[in-house]
Amino acid sequence: MNRYRTNLPYPAIRKLLLTGLALLALLFQGCEQTPLAERLQSRGVLRVATVAGPLSCYLDEQGPAGLEYELVSAFAGELGVSPRFTVYPNRVQAMRAVQKGEQDMAAGFIIPTRERKTSYYLSTAIVQTQPRFAHFMSRKRFDPDNHDPALVVVPADGYADRLLTEKKMTPYRLEGAAEESVLALVDRGIFNYSLSNDAQIKAHADFLPQLVSGNPLGEALSVHWLFARFYDSSLRDRANAFLQQPLTRETLDRLLDKYRPQAPDRDFVTRRDFWKHLRQRLPKYIDLFRQASAQTGIDWRLLAAIGYQESHWNAKARSPTGVRGIMMLTQDTAKQQNISNRLDPAQSIPAGARHLLWMEKRIPDHIQGEDLLWFTLASYNIGYGHVEDARILTEHQGGDPDKWSDVKQRLPLLSQKKYYASLKYGRARGGEPLAYVENIRYFYRLLVFWDNREQGRDCTSQSVQRRLALKN
Repeated sequence: MNRYRTNLPYPAIRKLLLTGLALLALLFQGCEQTPLAERLQSRGVLRVATVAGPLSCYLDEQGPAGLEYELVSAFAGELGVSPRFTVYPNRVQAMRAVQKGEQDMAAGFIIPTRERKTSYYLSTAIVQTQPRFAHFMSRKRFDPDNHDPALVVVPADGYADRLLTEKKMTPYRLEGAAEESVLALVDRGIFNYSLSNDAQIKAHADFLPQLVSGNPLGEALSVHWLFARFYDSSLRDRANAFLQQPLTRETLDRLLDKYRPQAPDRDFVTRRDFWKHLRQRLPKYIDLFRQASAQTGIDWRLLAAIGYQESHWNAKARSPTGVRGIMMLTQDTAKQQNISNRLDPAQSIPAGARHLLWMEKRIPDHIQGEDLLWFTLASYNIGYGHVEDARILTEHQGGDPDKWSDVKQRLPLLSQKKYYASLKYGRARGGEPLAYVENIRYFYRLLVFWDNREQGRDCTSQSVQRRLALKN
């Protein structure tokens, strides 16, 4: 029996067996002559590991979105396959899924460390971004020479962790957290400082209003897609060819402008007050908004956005023009909707929802989609008659009266006599509905982001349904 014994400990035997199995797997992979990119085309699906966030993959008011979501979807379209995204808790787990062969690529605004550059096939650089400290707004900018590095919290095993270590700094490592989660903790004041990058901080400006951009650290770093090295490089090569196309670079510039704005859409006070009121006021009325949604089919978050634009969720709001309540209804609207007390949220909120439906029915049937929504909101604010005047003026000037993007350019002209004198409904403060619609779009976006985060929904929740809808 001695000849069957070994002096190697069990863990060493297990490691040898696993190594042998891995080598066999690689041998069989090497026998496969068909390039990986072609095998994926036969399969019809590109498996993508990602994380949740505006620069990677998240749900907005229209469905799945995010810089990487849109860019990878375009790449999959060029391959002739459907993307199938899987959201992981952090980038380390997303990359490991690729290394295990569970996913074909990782795309989550990943800045690979030096070690990982040798462990994966890397695409050409998608974008470069400057590492930068972020801090809670009431804290001074982090100065590496005058602060304790342990005050800086970073995701464990991320580029920020390694960058600080290379600078002889020892940060506080938060195991298992994604970079986006760490930034949210800094925004809440739970931690004072983190090391992130320009792109992430700017992309979160609206969602994390107390997160402040601080001092830079080191040189700009590159974002890449990652592919497993135990396959051939054909998928990486196809990705590089796609990324280097002039049309792709134009698309990427547009996506960067969309998801990494150079300046916040709203000033700090607007953003701060919205999130404060969301915590302090919305809980009292959220069930009423949801009930009104169930009765009318209108997204409760859109109704809440209208309510916030109208009154900042103040049930007792009044204006000199005579509108009242959380939805700021006129007396005529209250009579039309058969309510007795505009200051009662239980009456005002469903009445406002029904009035919005009534406005929507007045819009011509052939106007659909987002255009229908924006025309309806503008009518809710200024009245359908003035909106119709703007549509007529748009047609006279050679624009498309069914496109909000064309009509909104003519609405301000309703305040000028040379234009409104020949229109049926006369003078109107046409600039107001423009600001009204844009503000509601903004608040709606923030509410959707908050609600999806609270409910644990990510960009995979609707991606399959959306793709099927697009195909049909």
